[in-house]
Amino acid sequence: MGDRVNRRIILHTYPSGLVAAADNFAMEAMPVPEVGENEFLVRNRWLSVDPMIRVFIDRNPMGGRMPAMPLGALVPGAAVGEVIESRHPDYVVGDMVEGRFGWQDFALSDGNRVVRVDPELGPPQAALGILGLPGFSAYVGLAVAGALPAGASVLVSGAAGAVGSAVGALLDARGIRAVGIASGAGKRDYLLGTIGYRAVVDRTAPDFADRLAAALPEGAALYFDNAGGPIMLDVLPHVRAQGTVLICGLMAQYGDMGEGPGPDRLPPFLSAVMAKGLTVRAFSNTSYPELRQPFADEMAAIVRRKPALVQAHEVEGLEQTPAAFVRLFTEGTTGKVLVRL
Repeated sequence: MGDRVNRRIILHTYPSGLVAAADNFAMEAMPVPEVGENEFLVRNRWLSVDPMIRVFIDRNPMGGRMPAMPLGALVPGAAVGEVIESRHPDYVVGDMVEGRFGWQDFALSDGNRVVRVDPELGPPQAALGILGLPGFSAYVGLAVAGALPAGASVLVSGAAGAVGSAVGALLDARGIRAVGIASGAGKRDYLLGTIGYRAVVDRTAPDFADRLAAALPEGAALYFDNAGGPIMLDVLPHVRAQGTVLICGLMAQYGDMGEGPGPDRLPPFLSAVMAKGLTVRAFSNTSYPELRQPFADEMAAIVRRKPALVQAHEVEGLEQTPAAFVRLFTEGTTGKVLVRL
């Protein structure tokens, strides 16, 4: 690749609590890698900014259930890019692909866990949002939760995030009443006007419990939890007896990693689960590859009817990626967050 340079965002120090972009990340310049047999080179065009990265960069991820990422390692974010050189039989120059290519300008791949981006489904960057893993997580979660009773309402935390937006779009298309939890008038307008939520409750409102009760007069048959944290105990009184709590993400807890134990909320949680006969489930979208095609078919049809769903919050430039990541936790964002390179 001659004298071309590959800029990379690396883990400089392990965060403690909230991430500090200036301290925890650094940028380095490396030569663009050479393409070997059965490999191809991707020029990243969009990087995905996801809360889950906070788990990967922790000093003791998942309480030691995952190995720590070495300092100096490339931050392993998902990306959409263009194949610019190939010695792989299945990929040619010009192909648009999505994969965990990392926060960098160029990535070398052998095709493992790479998904070819179909331009007929929507703009390429949508493969990192509603037409990609966030959308697939929403789809799998609703499949795992199973059939809902007639006239049921579904409550969604983190409703204005990438997964929460996809959950709302799917429920709206299926004629199911979705109630979202988000903060701020901007997110409320986005969820009601663009996504299709029927009601939105502001998490920061002093009368949050009363507003939630008003939005869910018969309770929620399903609580789709993207947040985790203390909001769980506030929400459980508004879930129907024999309802389901589906745990998709724990964003409220990602920023507290390494900070030591907090209040013990387990006893009241278990009491609420027991009293109402609730089902609590978690899931991994990687366990359901057979749902990939039905997801693509249904979500593509939804996006064709409502093109505004592919809109994302974009920032420009690789160097802005750490700051965009920090803002996920300190300011909150609406919809999918991307960095355009």
